[in-house]
Amino acid sequence: MKTFGLNATRRASSRRLFALGAAGVLCSALAACSAAGSSAGSDGGGSGSDFQMVTAVRSLSNPYEAQWVQGAKWYAESLHLPLKTIVYNGDSQKELSDINAVLATGKKVIMDINVNASADTQAIARAVTNAGGYVVTEWNSPSSLHPWDVSDHWVAHVSYNGVPGGESAAKILFKALGGNGGIIALQGIADNTPAIQRKAGLEKALAQAPGIKLLSSQIANWDQTTAYNDTKTLLTKYGSQVKGIWAANDDMAVGAERAADQANRKDIEIVSASDATPQVLKDIASGGQILATYSTDARYDGAIGLAIAYQAATGKIDVSKLSHSKREFYIKEFPVTAANVKKFLATPSKSVFLQGLQDPFARNVGPIS
Repeated sequence: MKTFGLNATRRASSRRLFALGAAGVLCSALAACSAAGSSAGSDGGGSGSDFQMVTAVRSLSNPYEAQWVQGAKWYAESLHLPLKTIVYNGDSQKELSDINAVLATGKKVIMDINVNASADTQAIARAVTNAGGYVVTEWNSPSSLHPWDVSDHWVAHVSYNGVPGGESAAKILFKALGGNGGIIALQGIADNTPAIQRKAGLEKALAQAPGIKLLSSQIANWDQTTAYNDTKTLLTKYGSQVKGIWAANDDMAVGAERAADQANRKDIEIVSASDATPQVLKDIASGGQILATYSTDARYDGAIGLAIAYQAATGKIDVSKLSHSKREFYIKEFPVTAANVKKFLATPSKSVFLQGLQDPFARNVGPIS
């Protein structure tokens, strides 16, 4: 484990204080274990009084994050462990404050964080490390920062390569437009790794489509209302030049569709580069304006980080022996169009879902580059 900016004397003192504090916490935990006598689950490694599972998301009103939390609940319930859901409303300071509040309880904390912005990741990893918890971060992290550079308590960082999704969605849109016409693009939060990658995918597709003109690209912050307002403004500005809309996620695609509908522009084709939320899946299935999306499997996202962190906390995974490709990796994504949308509309059975988490690296498609 790394120390951060402490001199040798303070490190020694901290170790002595930690040892005394840890002994007290251990005694309390053992007493609680004796009283409760409850099992933490089939993987072993402690009692329900030892562990606190935590998931953190921006908003429960976002359909993707609502399904994320559902997956986290299913996994925690399968182990008979408590789950605390942190909702930080896109506020990085609140995100870290709420995480620190949970860490201060003295529980062995197992965390899966949908990180608000890349700049937040290091502070989260250090806070969990210093508290002796275990964390998996998802989506956002600086490219120069790696779990093995911090500690074994930052077990892993997992994400999705947004470039293929951004490019694939764009190509579907361009094909629907016959290779010609003006489009507008709705981007995610500027400092988000997936937003940057999906934009790169769009740009890659544009470079191969000379007949497509990007009229405007707006930062809509993953938000449906912002996307609606931006689309409404751009439709007024560009009028009939707008033939298609590329959105970096489903929520923004829905906002764009609402604005197009209100402007009586049913002719506009729309695609999303990620999320596969129920509303968008239904739209694709019914032949609506949204043609395609990409599924990262939101429920899986909400559970996989907890599964990795839990196996590390209980010793099933020896983090020190994991390869870099198992500590920082991309997870498989699935393109969704009218041809296969019915499969994604079906809610998975809880038993099949949980079985898919036994090997937390099964959907690992390679190291983050």
